[in-house]
Amino acid sequence: MNTNFSWSYDEFSRHYIARNARILFSNIAGDAQDYNQEGRRNFRLEISEDLARELQDQGIYVREREAKDNSEETQYLVKVSVYQDAEIRFLSGRSITPVLIDNNDKSRDGGRLIDNEFRKGHIINGEVKLEFHISKNTKVPSSSPYLRVDTMILPVRKSQLLEEYEDRDNGEDAF
Repeated sequence: MNTNFSWSYDEFSRHYIARNARILFSNIAGDAQDYNQEGRRNFRLEISEDLARELQDQGIYVREREAKDNSEETQYLVKVSVYQDAEIRFLSGRSITPVLIDNNDKSRDGGRLIDNEFRKGHIINGEVKLEFHISKNTKVPSSSPYLRVDTMILPVRKSQLLEEYEDRDNGEDAF
C-alpha cells in the first residue's frame, strides 16, 4: 500500500476524496479484455484497509490480494467506473489540461490517451487525486452499489526530450 495514500469523506457532496492514489489495471478506453466487456470504462484503485472496511459496509465489493511473502502487504483493490461526465485533467508542470471522454468518437477519446500514459509510465502513480461517490443503478432494483469517478487529476511526467524543446524560445529554430 502506498504509505502516502489518504482519503476523506465530504458530508456535503457525499463524495470520497482520495489523495496520492495508486491506480492499477487502467481500462479507461473501455476496450474488451478478459475481465471487461467492451465499452466498460474502469480501473482498480488500491485503497487502505480502513477505507476497504468502510466501503464493504456499504455493499461495495473490495478484492483482497493476499501478500505472497513477508516483504509484501495485503492489497485492497476496488473497481471504479469512469463515465463520460467525469472531469479528468492532466497536470503537467503548472498547466492543467482537460481530457474528454467521448463515447461517440473513438479516435478522439481521451480514455485511450490516459491508458497509454499509464502504460508508458508518464502518469505519476501515487500522486493521483480523485473524487468518487457510491452510485446505484436505479433502473435495476436489485443492483449492487458501485463507485464512479467525479473528478480525477493525473500528474504527468514529461519526457526529457519534450522538456528540452518546450524550454526553447518559440522564435528559435529547433534544428
